[in-house]
Amino acid sequence: MTPVRIAEQTYRTWSSPILLELKEREHQLDPVARQALQNVLVERRLVDNGNPSGPERRNTGPVKRDKFW
Repeated sequence: MTPVRIAEQTYRTWSSPILLELKEREHQLDPVARQALQNVLVERRLVDNGNPSGPERRNTGPVKRDKFW
């Protein structure tokens, strides 16, 4: 494993419990910090927000289909 990959794995191992602890205390955060925390939790997939659809789903956009007929 490369040193960068090891560092990333260590970061995720240590930061996930900290982020989840912040989630429990989010009522103490100001609105901007609360939104930033929510964005990170969604990005890291540490919160279950169901199965997103439409523009909320990653890598979505108009599907380009070529006509072959």
